[in-house]
Amino acid sequence: MRGRKTMLALACVLVLTGGVLACSSPEAERGDSGDKKYTITSFDFLFTDIPPKDGRGLKMINERFNVDYRREYAVVTEYNEKLTARVAAGDIPDVIGFSMEEDRGNYVKWAKQGAFLPLNEYIDDYPTLKMVPKEVWNAVTVDGKIYAIPKYYPKKYQITPIIRKDWLDKLGLKMPTNFEELKEVAIAFAKRDPDGNGRDDTYGLAFGEKNLINFYHFGTYWDADAWYHKNEKGQYIPGIISDARKEWIRVMAELYKAGAIQKDFVLLSHNEANTKVFYAGKAGIFFGAPRGMADDYMKALKKIHPGVELAPIPPFRAPDGSRGYTAGSGFYTASALSAKLADDPGKVRRILEIIDFGRKFYPPEQQNPKNKDFDWLYGNEGTGYQMVDGAPTLPEGKKGLAPWNYMIDRSMWAPSDEANQYHRTYKTKEYRKLAKELEEMHARIPHYDNPIHQVYSETFIEKGQEITLKLLNEQARIITGDRPLSDWDRLVQEYLEAGGAQIIEEVNREIRKNNIRPGWK
Repeated sequence: MRGRKTMLALACVLVLTGGVLACSSPEAERGDSGDKKYTITSFDFLFTDIPPKDGRGLKMINERFNVDYRREYAVVTEYNEKLTARVAAGDIPDVIGFSMEEDRGNYVKWAKQGAFLPLNEYIDDYPTLKMVPKEVWNAVTVDGKIYAIPKYYPKKYQITPIIRKDWLDKLGLKMPTNFEELKEVAIAFAKRDPDGNGRDDTYGLAFGEKNLINFYHFGTYWDADAWYHKNEKGQYIPGIISDARKEWIRVMAELYKAGAIQKDFVLLSHNEANTKVFYAGKAGIFFGAPRGMADDYMKALKKIHPGVELAPIPPFRAPDGSRGYTAGSGFYTASALSAKLADDPGKVRRILEIIDFGRKFYPPEQQNPKNKDFDWLYGNEGTGYQMVDGAPTLPEGKKGLAPWNYMIDRSMWAPSDEANQYHRTYKTKEYRKLAKELEEMHARIPHYDNPIHQVYSETFIEKGQEITLKLLNEQARIITGDRPLSDWDRLVQEYLEAGGAQIIEEVNREIRKNNIRPGWK
């Protein structure tokens, strides 16, 4: 690649009648001819499998992009502490990774302090950056300046309820379309022996630790995390304190009392709800998404119930006429560039070239050795990855054999969520069918653009998680009958007084300031 650009530069020097006409490549005009070798440093986090500092994949990146790339990782549990210490000491790498969740406060604070390079002027020069929608850029914009590049995550494919269709068919029941029908189905799953073992050992819904219950909202109208409803001042409020949430809690309390929800759900972790309840064949309603489901869970369930069939539960029609699920933020984690790069646009562009390459989208049918760029990214078939049943295996992190193991951004930015065709990635036919039906459902229904993803609230960062978990604890107690529903207004008031009111003020101020328009798409 670099040799080609060098030849282009030489060929563009033409001697004409005693004069010299010089031309240059677009990269050179923008500050990067490709000939200069840059040292690039980066610091990011991984959950596991940190690759070696001198792996084969790193050397391949250095050769292809003419860089000395020094990629440093920390495990996610230690990353924030280490990053904070480095920034405090002025040791800011060229590229820094952010989860944009618990560290979002630091991101905004450091951006305001001038630690990062504004990227607005570069966006239109790189295909995968141009594809990012405005509402996603809003999430990483501080005072009108874009300071980070978000990494792709499907916007529409959030976790939504799924159901044992084989149990529906066995009991002669229809897919529930409202909460009354849901109660009928869930209670039948608990009382009418849908697994046919002659024992009273099944439930309607597989609940787990308190925050997991939020996945059973059956539509944005009842979504605890959606800022959809408004208060008497006309301000958007979090769904967890809405009247719709109160009604949802009432329904769940009725199901719990009827035995359709396991009695000890508040003690179960997410993993236990998976392995000991739903995928142990003990419940008929759970949740899933087109991507991220583990085939091993389905294999375990098939051993218990060979005829298992799962299906998505479409959103219910809400009292206001809406019918859809809530969209996600459209990204997960982000990369910021150091402000020290401001005087070296060539280096900035080399970094962005590497980022853009790692984000390139390959449809499933092109994820194979025949596509040379993909084959290079994955470290070449037979070395960095293998083709198994027509699909590539992910490069193993610990060995660092593939550029994919080291790329600043390796999340392919798909032209649409549907283009990913996640259903093709599953090994079990039951999950392939479920994932495809989930994709088709999301393609049919509208999704609500949740404004909370696009704004920043300092109080939300400082207190939001704490006061929300406290409220969830009390709402779980209402479900289990340990606290009356008549305490609802008191719980909401306690939430508001503990910081919720300030969060609402800040969020709505940002919505107005940035002209954000929540709505259905």
